[in-house]
Amino acid sequence: MKTAPNALPEGLDAADTSQIVAMAWDDSTSFEAIALNYGLGEAQVIALMRQNLKARSFQVWRQRVRGRSSKHAVKQAQQTARTQTAPSPALADNTDEFPLRESPATRLSLK
Repeated sequence: MKTAPNALPEGLDAADTSQIVAMAWDDSTSFEAIALNYGLGEAQVIALMRQNLKARSFQVWRQRVRGRSSKHAVKQAQQTARTQTAPSPALADNTDEFPLRESPATRLSLK
């Protein structure tokens, strides 16, 4: 007999369930990290949250998590790659600690 893809494993005790809920609430913990630690996929974590949270708490969590890059390792890696770009040529030439364009106003304000 096949089990549903979001069926929860039978060996989860109250401590494991509590830890999974805490990890799912944490914005910096991805679904992949939960899968590595507990063997639960995203659909299973969603089912566990639905079973263990009040209806409104689940709705709030689900809206917050939906599409959030930090909850999906692949999206998080793409977001990090986008933000780590090469410095602009204008800033690369300037070796000052506080790069500003040369102007009388900035020179006076820094003295």
